Amino acid sequence: MHTYKTIGLMSGTSMDGLDIAYCHITEDGGKWSYKILNAETVPYPVKWKLRLEQLVLQNAVTYIKTHAFLGHFYGTEVKAFIERHHLDGQIDFIASHGQTIFHQPENRFTSQIGDGAAIAAVTGYPVICDFRGIDVALGGQGTPITPIADKLFYPDYKCLLNLGGISNITCNTGTKHIAFDISPVNLILNKLAKNAGQDYDKDGLLAAAGTVNTALLEELNGSWYYEKDYPKSMSGGWVSKVMLPVVARHQISTQDKLCTLCEHIAIQIGRSIQQIINKESINISKADKMLVTGGGALNKFLMERITEKAPITVVLPDDETVNFKEALMMGLMGVLRLRNETNCMTSVTGAERDNVGGAIYQGVKFKV
Repeated sequence: MHTYKTIGLMSGTSMDGLDIAYCHITEDGGKWSYKILNAETVPYPVKWKLRLEQLVLQNAVTYIKTHAFLGHFYGTEVKAFIERHHLDGQIDFIASHGQTIFHQPENRFTSQIGDGAAIAAVTGYPVICDFRGIDVALGGQGTPITPIADKLFYPDYKCLLNLGGISNITCNTGTKHIAFDISPVNLILNKLAKNAGQDYDKDGLLAAAGTVNTALLEELNGSWYYEKDYPKSMSGGWVSKVMLPVVARHQISTQDKLCTLCEHIAIQIGRSIQQIINKESINISKADKMLVTGGGALNKFLMERITEKAPITVVLPDDETVNFKEALMMGLMGVLRLRNETNCMTSVTGAERDNVGGAIYQGVKFKV
């Protein structure tokens, strides 16, 4: 039995902030388990959020400078987290996802900024980052990367659904795990909520007060992305350039837009599960369970619509797992990198082979 003590960092496409989770991850005879001991979300200051949202339009120097500065920001926040929780000397390494800015696997590149070298320099601990790069270089989508955690930590669930900036699903077919991005979620819902003066639609109350607009729903469901076969992935840039303008063109209330988007998301999740059933020739029914995590899982109205549309029993875990599963997953990705074991699966991403992703920046406090 071996237990790894790690801090996982995650910042998703919705750019709400940095999730920090101190976890103990244990492997015992091929069985994996975890404990999330301390976890926090550090919201991005307004200036950081604006800078990140506009970075795709900036020049190369601004991009590189932001990459470096964001790494120092992460390092400073993690160092403060370590001090708050008295964790110094109890950490093996830090595993950081970074903030995705560009993601174009069809052109063999993806970029997650937040310089790992800067995090290591500020904290003094080893940092593992850049988990997607090798998979994309091997012709894979580089995403989703949560399925390895789904496979090792949650073997009793048929499906696992994450509702972050973008939704993605993992399915255990019995012979392999498959996964892919489904639709935008908080990336659009949060932007619309701001039109009503809210950071997000708490409990989905705004959406529940609206009605479905058929014309908008049909246009959203008609997107070419939903006709693609998996493996496939969706970038935040594509959502901003393609999906958001579709929503903006419709002159209806914010409540109706939110209601329609929740219906759209639920429909696409149900269709995606049916696509898996048809393609993999497997049975999925209400006797099976689907674990749902991510910020969108706290949207009660959205969860009601998903429960209605999905041909599987929806299960919500504790709030800690809902909010910090992806930061936990980064810790596991780092553990597997250290063990030189697969952390990206070809059955998920479509890469030439299973691969071990992650670049290591050595800290000064411990040797990896």
